[in-house]
Amino acid sequence: MVKSRLSSKGQVTIPKPVREALGLSPGEEVVFEIREGEAILRPRRRVPLEALLGRLGGRHPFPGEEGEVRAREEAWAQGQR
Repeated sequence: MVKSRLSSKGQVTIPKPVREALGLSPGEEVVFEIREGEAILRPRRRVPLEALLGRLGGRHPFPGEEGEVRAREEAWAQGQR
């Protein structure tokens, strides 16, 4: 068991063994979850946007950056007529 002390400002230093076990680096965010009177600390992992592509099952696949530019240009050209 690893201990830490609460400061007068309500701050706690996460001990080195805990930081290492969770793979935490300075500046990373953590999440506190309260369950049955206990606090659970876990890293807040951000999911890269690329990992979310295709998850919503849209009607049309993403055409890629070039296709998106082409579609905007075509839509603009049609609006200019």
